[in-house]
Amino acid sequence: MMSVGAIPVTQSPDPAAQIEREKIRLAYGTWILYVDGIPFALGLTVLMCGLMPAVGTIGIAAGTAWFACALIWAAGSSLAYRFYRDNEAKRSASFWRAQLAAIWVVHALVWGSTLFVFWDQSNTINQAILSTILLGVIVSYFFSMTMYFPVLLATLATITLVQSAAFLVHGGALAHVFMVVFPLFVCVLMNYGLKAAKSYHVALQLRFENEALLEAVTRANRAKSSFLASMSHELRTPLNAIIGYSDLMRQRTFGPIAPARYADYVDDIHSSGEHLLKMINDLLDLAKIEAGKRELNFALVDLSDIAKDAIRLVEPQAGRAHVAVMIDMKDNPIVHADERALKQIAINLLSNAVKFSRPGGIAVVFCERLPHGGVAFGVKDTGIGMTEAMKERAVKPFEQDSDAYTVEGRGTGLGLPICKGLIEAHQGNLRIESTHGIGSKIWAEFPVERVLRRSQAA
Repeated sequence: MMSVGAIPVTQSPDPAAQIEREKIRLAYGTWILYVDGIPFALGLTVLMCGLMPAVGTIGIAAGTAWFACALIWAAGSSLAYRFYRDNEAKRSASFWRAQLAAIWVVHALVWGSTLFVFWDQSNTINQAILSTILLGVIVSYFFSMTMYFPVLLATLATITLVQSAAFLVHGGALAHVFMVVFPLFVCVLMNYGLKAAKSYHVALQLRFENEALLEAVTRANRAKSSFLASMSHELRTPLNAIIGYSDLMRQRTFGPIAPARYADYVDDIHSSGEHLLKMINDLLDLAKIEAGKRELNFALVDLSDIAKDAIRLVEPQAGRAHVAVMIDMKDNPIVHADERALKQIAINLLSNAVKFSRPGGIAVVFCERLPHGGVAFGVKDTGIGMTEAMKERAVKPFEQDSDAYTVEGRGTGLGLPICKGLIEAHQGNLRIESTHGIGSKIWAEFPVERVLRRSQAA
């Protein structure tokens, strides 16, 4: 019985929870967010405590007390940020949401209180500067917390209430103007903030969906690799026995086969076993290439030797198909490549050329120098050719076109996809030129970086 290794199933995290936590992470920002306001707070305190009497003449004690509150907020929020950074996975999203809201609500109270601490009832310059600073604080909230709208809403509501209370207490023409302008401005920001928050949500949703899809594809590839590895072990062993014993019978090693018609059956068993083994090997090769696990041993390789080996191995197939195979090496360079991979590419291309050629056709292994210094190494034939649609399908796994003139129509449809994967592993490209009914030219194009002249290789 064939056994396949079990693949552990991991439970995917809840996308909604992932999005919630990511929004919180973005809203927490970096430590700079919690200390960058200290220089501004210091400057405001100094300015309002008499540095420029035309702007403010508040007492030093009151100014110092307010600045101390700003420092305490910066220190406390920095500690809260560090606590979040060190324990993010240990607490629930609701806990971090509440902490974040508390941080910024307190900030709104501290900066909103400037309208009580520094306000000069008789100085319109003072009032205009303070109101402008508070508008800047509100805008900073928009840019800092748009991605997490609930905290933005709580913060803007807090600072709006504090400002409105201050303007009601102070009275005066300018206060009345700002008591109307501030809430309207906050409403406009909240409207844009809500739209921006929705855009953030959609972007994060797409991000996590793509990550989940990638994880699912990765798990599927692991499962496929495990399955194919098990299939390789479980199927190759009996197949090798079938092929080996049927070959002994074909060779009449232990005597003649009787009745005579059994000889045909043995030939069919042997050829079918070899075909199935080739299919299994192709599947495993493609799986390794797609997973990036095909090991390549790079060395200096003579392309003329590769061409000769391919001709020698495909000649029996070409003889049965009555197709002539030959070599046309216009250039004979040395390439830095994996020899086994190049042989596989050459044999696959030449075998395909023979398979899709009519009796009397020609298949040529060629090599030529390209204008940019690279090398084209491949096969051209006088076979049935391909249409544009057929060329697109040819490089896709398990896609195979056959024709009434095809000598050997069966196969896995993996030859060209394997060639494509192998040449791309050499930083090259697989190129196809073909005209239906006339023939095809398919080659591996090596970049100039992998090509050496014989004088350089010597």
